[in-house]
Amino acid sequence: MSKLPLSVITAVLNEEKNLPQFLKYASSIAEEIIIVVDYRNSDNSADIAKKHGARVIQDRGESAGIVFNNKNKGAHEAKYDWIMILDADERMEETLIKELNAIVTGEKKTSAVMFQTGFINYEFGKFFEKCDQKNKTFIRLFRKGEFEYKTGETAEGLGIETQGVIARIPILRSLVRNADPRIRTLRGKLIHNSHPTIHDFVRKIDHYSDREARILFKNNRHPNLFALGFKLVLLPHKEFVYKYFVWRMYLEGTHGFIASALYAFYSFLIWSRYFTLVYHQSHKKEIKKILREVGFTPDV
Repeated sequence: MSKLPLSVITAVLNEEKNLPQFLKYASSIAEEIIIVVDYRNSDNSADIAKKHGARVIQDRGESAGIVFNNKNKGAHEAKYDWIMILDADERMEETLIKELNAIVTGEKKTSAVMFQTGFINYEFGKFFEKCDQKNKTFIRLFRKGEFEYKTGETAEGLGIETQGVIARIPILRSLVRNADPRIRTLRGKLIHNSHPTIHDFVRKIDHYSDREARILFKNNRHPNLFALGFKLVLLPHKEFVYKYFVWRMYLEGTHGFIASALYAFYSFLIWSRYFTLVYHQSHKKEIKKILREVGFTPDV
């Protein structure tokens, strides 16, 4: 297959391990590769991207550490009419590549301007192909100017209005998305080398739970503490039940149980970190006083 008149956008933070193979793969598909490098990046990702002929855009902190902001940034700078969001640890099934080719070349006649796809995740040694995780779709292919991530919410945006109840309930978001004539679902899937080891899983949820908690704190610095405590206890249990039974991760055996438990822990980390941010804000003077009395330098 010849290269497509397509811009592939990738946002990276310390991805030097994955970038060489990814860039070789992506450059065989698309005419333009844009790598947006997070302002906190500390490895050679930018140099590697330049060496492989990718266009590098440096985030100077305007992303506020939210990866979707950098994906939006890359999409705004794209040269081509069709844009594909593809992470460094993702590859496309052959079916998806054929669909992509037909859409971008105009072989497939369609009025849709956004296309969503599901994922087959690789989790610590196993492809999750049986559970419903692969049916949880996200928009990844779109015409320039037709889609933008909504970064005010913790959920990945739809490129359409998603405020209120709809933004918080995945089933409603999916119904809204599927009813929109501008959006179509592709049959092919993305293969996501999500968490090769449990160490990778824990490292990612440590990073993303901090981000999610800070977004919650930014949006509401004075929550009802009773309600917050209720969420801290209830929502991790809800997350386990949702992943294990609704997403049917039980079909993946012990791997599915472990993944569901880790996602529940991810929820617990978000809400516990949010609680500590609220607590530190309310007790800052008291905490500083106690730390100084015992000889520690306050960092709050």
